[in-house]
Amino acid sequence: MTQVFIVIKDGTDQYYLMKVLRRGLDIYCIPPHLGVQYSLHESGEAHFRSEGKAAQLGEEPPVALVEGEAETPMGKVIIRALLGDPGRASGICTAIYSIDSLSRDFRRFNPSAKECFVIDTDLLSKDTKLIEIGVWAVPARNKVSFEFNNPDIPAGLLYKVAHCEAQIWIYARPF
Repeated sequence: MTQVFIVIKDGTDQYYLMKVLRRGLDIYCIPPHLGVQYSLHESGEAHFRSEGKAAQLGEEPPVALVEGEAETPMGKVIIRALLGDPGRASGICTAIYSIDSLSRDFRRFNPSAKECFVIDTDLLSKDTKLIEIGVWAVPARNKVSFEFNNPDIPAGLLYKVAHCEAQIWIYARPF
C-alpha cells in the first residue's frame, strides 16, 4: 500500500488537504473532514462514496472534488480504462481548494508521514485564491501524455510516486 499526504505550507504551518491511497491497482482520493471520497478500482469502476465522517454541516473544508475522466456510466458508477493499462496517462481525480484562509478552513498537519507532497505557498503568487490538485496515473513509458495534458507544471508543484506502475503523479496548479 502507498499513502501520500498532500499538504500546503504557509510559513511554518502545514495544513492537510488530501490523502491519496493506492492498494494494488485501487486508488482512493480522500479529502479530510469532507465526508466523501473518490475511488478508482482495478476493475475500472469509479465512484464517490460517503464516509460518514463529515464535519458539522457548514464546517466542511472549501473543496470541490471532481471525477477524473468519465467514460461509461453503469448504474451509479462509471467504468473507466483500467489503471494497469500501460497506455496513456489518465486523470484520476481533481480537487479545487479555496486557500484564502488556511488556518480557519483546514486542520494543521503534523509532518510525520513517510510520503508527503508539500505545496509551499512561497511558490505561489501572493494573489492566489484557489489551487487545483490533480491526481494522475502515468505509465513510465508515456510521461509525455501527462505533460501534453498538463503543460508547464513547475517541478516544485509536482510529486511523483514512481515505485509502482502506473506511476501516481500529483500536481498543484494555482489560480
